[in-house]
Amino acid sequence: MAGHQLTRAVTVGPAQGSLPCAASPVCVRPAARAVPTDGAATAPAAPPGPLVGYREPVEEGVLVRRFPSSRVLLVVAFGDPVRVGADGDAPARPLHSLVAGLQEETRVLGVGGSQHGVRLWLSPLTAYSLLGAPMHLVSNAYTELADLWGPRSARLTEQLAAAEDWAARFALLTSALARLRAEGPQPDPAVAYAWRQLTATAGTARVGALAERVGVSRRHLVRRFRQQVGLPPKTVARLLRFERAGALLRSGGRTLAEVAAQAGYADQSHLARDVREFTGVPAGELTALLRPAAPPPPTGPPAVAGRVVSAQPRLPSGHRREVPFVQAARPGPLLLFRA
Repeated sequence: MAGHQLTRAVTVGPAQGSLPCAASPVCVRPAARAVPTDGAATAPAAPPGPLVGYREPVEEGVLVRRFPSSRVLLVVAFGDPVRVGADGDAPARPLHSLVAGLQEETRVLGVGGSQHGVRLWLSPLTAYSLLGAPMHLVSNAYTELADLWGPRSARLTEQLAAAEDWAARFALLTSALARLRAEGPQPDPAVAYAWRQLTATAGTARVGALAERVGVSRRHLVRRFRQQVGLPPKTVARLLRFERAGALLRSGGRTLAEVAAQAGYADQSHLARDVREFTGVPAGELTALLRPAAPPPPTGPPAVAGRVVSAQPRLPSGHRREVPFVQAARPGPLLLFRA
């Protein structure tokens, strides 16, 4: 999965931008009050997110500290497992193909051996349809894909591993996910509208006003939102502000006070509290952790509808390296395993 250095965990930073969210089809509530759509169209069938193929030998003992995220990570892996633990703990639980729902806490991922598979980031509403399960069950957790999909997870993994090249893998996965999404539960239009408004405003939209706009009680909206997105809307708003602040810090040229104001915080101390709570590091240290190195050159067929990250030479025994794991800005791919 992702990796960070053993002695100083380089980070999975907040998102640089929002991936296109999966809006449910436009519909009218039974009470004859239309749910606002703001011009959102039905999401395309596939692919549901940027596909990234990866294959690399990784020296044992590489760790990544993954910061909170408002996106769902889906990994279909053919190689060695990753190990997941809480921040500061020795990663222990091995996972192969997995789902990471919305996260509001920092986790440590251990990477080693042969890392090989396909990954993509999803809108939580897209993930809700794909997984066919309440999203709060996979939030703040890393879950084996087989626990959600049963035998079809193993079949899909075997088919992808046996595919002749990355283009075939991407086409196969895209087709499989399109079927699962069509067969799965569809988001409540009120939840989809609230999600769109929160992402469009980077978490500054007021939950009460959103509930009033779609004609439901705040309690009803919060309950449905948690089920279909994974966390309550107020928590998601905090994550989105945090990600916006991370994007501003990454771009540079701003003071912490300016970042706080532009990201919708009350003041700099408000930003500092959220950063400390989400990441465990002071806001002043976050910038260095978020600055990405230059990505490796892509390899493989240039016409493939996804990005392939190729193997890097295995380091000599005893050497360590930091392996950033970064969610790219819209509409670029996720970059994995930078040397």
